[in-house]
Amino acid sequence: MALIISNAILHIINNNGADSCFSSQELDIDSETCFEFIGKHVRRLLNNPGAKDATFTAESSVYALVKAYQKGEIHFKEMSLHICERLERIMKDNQDIPPSDILVAAFDNGDKRYLAVLKLGYGECFTHQVVEGDGGAENHIVKNTVVLPSSGAKVEEACLIPFDPMVLRILEKPHLVDSQQVDYFSEMFLECETQISKKMTADLIREITDEINMKYYNDDVEMAAKLKCALIDEAEQSQEEETLNLENVARKVFQENEEVCSKFIAMTKDVGLPHEVRLDKSFVQREFKMQKFKADNGIELKLPAELFQDPETIQFTQNSDGTVSITLKNLRRYA
Repeated sequence: MALIISNAILHIINNNGADSCFSSQELDIDSETCFEFIGKHVRRLLNNPGAKDATFTAESSVYALVKAYQKGEIHFKEMSLHICERLERIMKDNQDIPPSDILVAAFDNGDKRYLAVLKLGYGECFTHQVVEGDGGAENHIVKNTVVLPSSGAKVEEACLIPFDPMVLRILEKPHLVDSQQVDYFSEMFLECETQISKKMTADLIREITDEINMKYYNDDVEMAAKLKCALIDEAEQSQEEETLNLENVARKVFQENEEVCSKFIAMTKDVGLPHEVRLDKSFVQREFKMQKFKADNGIELKLPAELFQDPETIQFTQNSDGTVSITLKNLRRYA
C-alpha cells in the first residue's frame, strides 16, 4: 500500500543537564532523505511482530491530545509539542532514561490514518574529519556519539496510533524508575494497558507445546509437527481474521486424551494467554510451518510440518535400541 506522510516533526529531549530543543517548524516531507528515513521506520513498525497491542486508559493525557488533533481542535505541531513536553518531564524525573530525539509523524497507509511517535535513541559512529593545518590538510578519525538510528536499524521505543480503531502498537524496553525496572513508555508516558506481542505469544505457545510433547509424548517429532499443523489449520479456518482459538487447537490435537487437552489449556491460561489470541494467518504460517528433527550426531532435518504426517513422504521407525530410523520417499530433484 502507498504510504502518504502528511506531517512530521523532530524534537530533541535532553535530561542530562542540557536544554531540550523543541522544533518550531515541521520537517520537509518532500525531501527524499526525510521521506526515506521516516517511511522505512514507520513500515518496520507497522509490520513488527514484536510490537504489543495496547489501548489508552480514559485518563491518558496523550489520548486526550490525539483525540483533540483528530477532531481538528489543535494543530499537528502543537499536539506534538505537548506530547514531547510530557515525555520530557518523565525523563527529567528519571535520569536512567537516556536522552533522545522524538519523531512524531502523521500518515496514511491505504485507507487508514495513523500517528507515529518514535523515540530515536542515539548510537555512535566513526567518520573522518578534515582539518586545515599549516602544512595543509590533515585527515583525522573522529567518533560521533549522537547519531540517529539508520533507516535499516531497529528502533526500540515507539508507538503506532491508528485512528480507527485506536488499538496501539508499542515497542518498548524497561528502564529504572524508583529503583525498579518499569515499562515507562506505555505505563507512564502513554498511559496504556498493553497485551503481549505476537512474537511473545508465539514463543509462549512454542514453549507450552514443547513441554507437553516432552512430558506426555517423549519429545515425539510427529506430535510436534501435528501441533504445528493444528495451529496453522485453526488460523486458516478462523472466522476472525486475526485470532487463533487455542482451545480448538488443543481439542483437535488431543481429542483422545482429555488429561493432556486440559493441561494444555490450563498452561496457556497460567502464562496469561486468552483462549483466543491475536495472531493472523500469515504470521502463524510463517512461525509454525517448518519442523526440525535434530540428531545427537549433528544431523538435522528440516521440512514443512505437514510432511511429517505424510507416510508417502517420510517414515519414522523406532528401533529397539532407542534410536530412530528415517526414510524419505518419492523425492524428485529440481532440474
